[in-house]
Amino acid sequence: MGMVQKPPVWLDMDPGIDDAWAMALALAACDVRGISAVAGNVSLPHTFANAQKILRTLSVDDRPVLPGAIGPLLTPLMTAPAFHGVGGLADWGETTAAPVDPQDERVWSWWSTHRAEIQGIHLIATGPLTNLAISFLAFPALADIWGSITLMCGVMPGAQTDKAQEFNVYVDPHAADYVFHWGRRVRLVGIHVAHQALIPLEDLSRLGHYGKAGAMLSRVLPFYVQEARGEGGNPNAFPVDDVVAVASVVRPDLFQWRDMPLAVVREGPLRGTVVLSPIDVKRPPVQVATDIDVDGFRQWVWDTMEYYAEHPTT
Repeated sequence: MGMVQKPPVWLDMDPGIDDAWAMALALAACDVRGISAVAGNVSLPHTFANAQKILRTLSVDDRPVLPGAIGPLLTPLMTAPAFHGVGGLADWGETTAAPVDPQDERVWSWWSTHRAEIQGIHLIATGPLTNLAISFLAFPALADIWGSITLMCGVMPGAQTDKAQEFNVYVDPHAADYVFHWGRRVRLVGIHVAHQALIPLEDLSRLGHYGKAGAMLSRVLPFYVQEARGEGGNPNAFPVDDVVAVASVVRPDLFQWRDMPLAVVREGPLRGTVVLSPIDVKRPPVQVATDIDVDGFRQWVWDTMEYYAEHPTT
């Protein structure tokens, strides 16, 4: 049998502890063409620095890493230090920040300039969707160049979950609604499936087997787990939402999918709620993950982490 071809991807993230694990898995399972940072879990100087720090830790220094938006399109930035720490990577990243000069090239400009290079690759967005929305507003052709656009955000309309709203959509609902309206080949992986695909607390002991990646995750995950454990209804497990988004691109067969046109409530007490779009609006359908093979997902996580056992200096 020949080698399985790795899907080419671009990661748009707000690292973030679960983003760090998602990035490590993507670097092992995908052909990562570049990474962009957005303000979300923490401010942009931290997310931008964290993306670079994770890559350095994993001995990856040959991919473009670009800054994006410093905050949502129309609302103040809200962050999540309780889950990720002041700097986004628990105490490991608390003092790390990379100043972003207003004159620095932003990712939407880079995407436009390098459109031929990114044509047809898969965009995975695990933070607020501000970078995507700005890219579509500034360069409308960018809405239709990706092979797929996979979003870790929101909740499928009508799904029963442990949270009314999801952080990425709530932080920038205007951006999410714009992406649902104008994006093409969009896939939604929401917390209705991510909070099924929990990692048992006992599995944390496995990380020591996986070289630099395992050491990094062993350092930052306990902080995240303190707050995240119990989400999904199991006090002995924790969700890794952003990891599920990467899995959906590498192993879409682990998921069940349903097409539906979506919109986002942008203001008021239901801000950040994902709803079905009225039929007369004629929005393109979003392919929504409706279920997940949890055992298959967990097996994929640890099978993929074996890359770091086989490449311990990576």
